[in-house]
Amino acid sequence: MVLQRLSILFLFCLISVLQVCCQQSTQPNPETGIKGQVYEIGSPAITPDWTPPPLKKVSTIILQDSSRIELMEFNTDSLGSFSVSLKPDTYFLIVKDSTRPQKENGPFIVLQNKVTSAKVYHDNGVR
Repeated sequence: MVLQRLSILFLFCLISVLQVCCQQSTQPNPETGIKGQVYEIGSPAITPDWTPPPLKKVSTIILQDSSRIELMEFNTDSLGSFSVSLKPDTYFLIVKDSTRPQKENGPFIVLQNKVTSAKVYHDNGVR
């Protein structure tokens, strides 16, 4: 009798846990931030319809707020892609490069529960 009650209690607990897990996984998981790709600009013989290639290497990105104050740095993956969670605000992004100054990219406006898409450009100086 005790064993039967424990089995029923265990099954009830297991069903309750599974129910909570299933409810959480079916609800949308909102994300807020910026997701993007770094592109390489600055190549000889650029034509008007030229599309810059992705910068396929790990790069450091400097994140600035709307006042151009540096908030943090983060790295891209080996293909130059990145994703960063941020609170809603306006941001600027700069590819960090010790060999030459880079222009800021942006502004990128981040809204609550939205992921802003960003193309960030790195100028290699080749002309």
